Amino acid sequence: MISVKKVDNKPLGPLERIYLLEVARGLAVTMRHFFANFFNRKGMPTIQFPEQPSPLPGNANLRTRHRLKIRADGSPKCVACFMCQTACPAYCIHIEAAEYPENPAEKYPAVFDIDLSRCVVCGMCVEACPEDAIAMDTRELPGGVEARSELLLVKSALLRNLPGEPSLKGAANRLANEYLKAGGEK
Repeated sequence: MISVKKVDNKPLGPLERIYLLEVARGLAVTMRHFFANFFNRKGMPTIQFPEQPSPLPGNANLRTRHRLKIRADGSPKCVACFMCQTACPAYCIHIEAAEYPENPAEKYPAVFDIDLSRCVVCGMCVEACPEDAIAMDTRELPGGVEARSELLLVKSALLRNLPGEPSLKGAANRLANEYLKAGGEK
């Protein structure tokens, strides 16, 4: 059962009705903060953002700018399965697949673009990738550019590994190719 609570509002006095006292009290708080910060600039919590980046928390689950991982042989780990493009709720990922000339069964992304002006940094592309080829762990915050064209990340800007991360694991087809080269099947 829902209960109803009656609230008795006392009537406002004549000074309270014109709100001058309350406006003056609010203005006094604002001016006190303004002058305290104006004469004590070193105590202000201000960061000059482009020149001095803000420190990011040490949280491992922090989603930052995208990157495509690279295998040890220098090829992209992505197999152009279009799972990240399909899972993206903002439709900001564009992929065009191509085939390796030595093995037409294996694909790679000829074009892999991410439009950061549309990206909502949700991480769905990372979760959808079956090859663990895309990551959002660069600790670089997207945005803050002078031209909108700088928000379009192309494949060459996305391909990189973090320091100390040469990936030896690849796609199943890449491992099958190594098996074939070793003389497993003719």
